[in-house]
Amino acid sequence: MRHLVILLFCSAILFSVETSRAQDADKTDTQRGTITVLLSGFENVKGTVKLCLCRSEDEHKGKKLEFCKVSAEIKSKKAEWVFKNMPYGRYSIKAFHDENENSKMDTNFAGMPVERYGFSNNARGRFGPPSFEQAAFTLNAPRMTIAIELK
Repeated sequence: MRHLVILLFCSAILFSVETSRAQDADKTDTQRGTITVLLSGFENVKGTVKLCLCRSEDEHKGKKLEFCKVSAEIKSKKAEWVFKNMPYGRYSIKAFHDENENSKMDTNFAGMPVERYGFSNNARGRFGPPSFEQAAFTLNAPRMTIAIELK
């Protein structure tokens, strides 16, 4: 009888530990989705479009390295990029048409962009780029499509 009680006690402890591990795994397993970005507003098909996917205001403002940077080809004055396997959360996207493929946003003497650009939510700033909050969206589904018109 004593052995049976010990065996049941040990089994209960093991079951409790495994259940706890499974619950912890559920907490750490991050849900992921796909963000498809559709870009329009190009005046020509020269060069590429540069996209940055940001997760914070610091990334969005360029104070911290962006979460993900990519280049996409322009076809028929449109472009598309798919960010796969992205953890659920808040993001912003900034994009610009790099016509001369120098990998930077070209500006005039006053600092105004001379290449077309855009942000998620088609957000626009009054005197400079929009804030992260203005451009932010929440990925909380397996698939999401974001349309950006460059101006």
